[in-house]
Amino acid sequence: MDAEMWHHQATEVTVVAPQLVPADDLDTMNPMGRSSYADSVRAALRAQRVSSPMHDATAAAIDRALESALLEPPGARTILALSAPYTAGKSTLIKSWAQDRYRTWAKATRSTKPRWTPRPGVTADLVPVCYLTLLSESRSKDLYTQILSFVGYPASGVERTLALRAVKALQTHGVRLVILDDAHMLRSTSVTGRATLHAVKHLNTELGEVGGVLVLVGAELTGGDVLSDPQIRGRLSEHTLAPYEVDTATGRAQWQRLLKNCEDLLLPYLPHEEPGLFSSRHAGYLWRRTQGYVGDTTRLLIDATAVAIETGAPLDRAILDPIWVSQRAQDAQIDQTRSKTARRAAAVTAPR
Repeated sequence: MDAEMWHHQATEVTVVAPQLVPADDLDTMNPMGRSSYADSVRAALRAQRVSSPMHDATAAAIDRALESALLEPPGARTILALSAPYTAGKSTLIKSWAQDRYRTWAKATRSTKPRWTPRPGVTADLVPVCYLTLLSESRSKDLYTQILSFVGYPASGVERTLALRAVKALQTHGVRLVILDDAHMLRSTSVTGRATLHAVKHLNTELGEVGGVLVLVGAELTGGDVLSDPQIRGRLSEHTLAPYEVDTATGRAQWQRLLKNCEDLLLPYLPHEEPGLFSSRHAGYLWRRTQGYVGDTTRLLIDATAVAIETGAPLDRAILDPIWVSQRAQDAQIDQTRSKTARRAAAVTAPR
């Protein structure tokens, strides 16, 4: 990822969904037309981000924390962090959120990359968001190298020189947000890991001096090396994200709201289906298939909708069952079945 690719993604034109076909026209459409329509719907909707109440609430909370951090005086500022299980949608959320900030701050358009004048006589690319993905065993030197590479600078030299150039680049390009994704790669159990963690803290101080804020994103950061560091913890605004759960009334209501959002998006393409198809009739089944993970859920429902459009069949278990979900979801479903079988066996053999 670099600033040019980030700009391209943030300003990319959304794939336009095809015009809705009325029920009567859909019923009389030939198989080739149905197939083409289904493919267009699937391609357009898979490219969109479906509104998720839990993800939206987390993004709003991070927004408030960022607004507060930006009010702080120059120097080491509050560090924002987002922790979630693997594949729970943390990177998707933070990229979407950060691209919104980028478009607002840079007033970015597709046709031109934003420019600004950081000081009289100097014009530079405006890069308010710097998005970096940490590698396993990243060294402190690698962190500065990634910053320089993101803004298009050569990244060679000794670490001290790279650090000074990276800090200068943050100021020159108006960076207000540095996001370190996969921050769980940082480990304090080795000399290299501790040095990199110190570099992250140094980056936070220098970024704060030029008016920016640091965001750490990673899997299971809570209780890990990074967020347990006393210096980081003393400046931390921690946010978490989890799959939807259905063990409580509140959790079930949130899950149904997500499925209702999916209905609002998909049922217009299935004019013969009734409201409540996902949020009521299949709510339990869909959770068992996906365990509340948004990515699996939306992919399953969009692909099933495309099959229903193409075949003209009602969207029921006959369509849903064969649709692919991630191996994580399949493994969890197998575990659910085994647990259920074990409970039944225990009930049968229990003394009466």
